[in-house]
Amino acid sequence: SPLLGWLDRRLARWRRRNRPKRIILVRHGESIGNVNSSAYSSTPDSQISLTERGFEQGTACGREIRRLVGNGSVRFYYSPYLRVRQTLLAILQAFEGQPVEIASEPRLREQDFGNFQDPLSMSRLREDRMKFGRFFFRFPNGEAGTDVFDRVSDFISTLFAHFDSGERRRTADNCVLMTHGLLMRIFSMCYFHWTVSEFEQVWNPSNCEIWVL
Repeated sequence: SPLLGWLDRRLARWRRRNRPKRIILVRHGESIGNVNSSAYSSTPDSQISLTERGFEQGTACGREIRRLVGNGSVRFYYSPYLRVRQTLLAILQAFEGQPVEIASEPRLREQDFGNFQDPLSMSRLREDRMKFGRFFFRFPNGEAGTDVFDRVSDFISTLFAHFDSGERRRTADNCVLMTHGLLMRIFSMCYFHWTVSEFEQVWNPSNCEIWVL
């Protein structure tokens, strides 16, 4: 009916006003695992740290984000993996004196590749993944891209439920998601409704690369 149509339009406008101005996706800085894949054979993926260059990238990334958001309010959601937490600490140097909100979000963690990772075995598995399809291939004792898609979809539902809850004071102008390369691609896949074929044409961003939605 015309009345219901009017109510739907009013609700849509209210939601747009209540949502952040931008969602910013950020990959962590260069990690020890990025320069030496054998590190994963003895160190849990969640405990892989940044290199010195990774910290420098994080500091530069923070300045870029601060330039982008200005004095607008910011809420950071971050993967609990060490390299992401270290990147966040480097970024926050640019926000000294400006209040920000931060929240740990395990659903933004890296794809699970299966506990300790033998370099030779992982090399063969990545070859198999290219043959099988990057989205559907499941790592032994780990996740497939489909599993990551499911948890990212769930996170997006939670995120937008928060945006649309009506508590305007709790919705920051800028929502920054500190995460991993694959997670940035999967988030974009969910957000923009990419097909599997479209997803598989996109590759990981560089360390500390910023995507603004």
